[in-house]
Amino acid sequence: MGRRLKTICKYINEHVAGLTARTEKGYCDTDRKIGRLRWPGKGRWGTRLIVMDDKGNIVCNHNSAETYRCNQEVEDWLTDWEKGERRIR
Repeated sequence: MGRRLKTICKYINEHVAGLTARTEKGYCDTDRKIGRLRWPGKGRWGTRLIVMDDKGNIVCNHNSAETYRCNQEVEDWLTDWEKGERRIR
């Protein structure tokens, strides 16, 4: 089980040089498109983590409200970033 995004945000701001992070409310609609028609879904609220480098570029934008997304993805990305594997997610 992954850590909470607010905990990851705090860790990034306190321990990772060159990165700043913030959390905000995230939303993902669950509408389905069938041909030209859109079938409305209920939607889902969660937390969005936005991580920026020292130039202000977004390097990670993770919305936990999206289906099949887990916070472990952010932990794996952060581990790779600290090892020097600089990929934008």
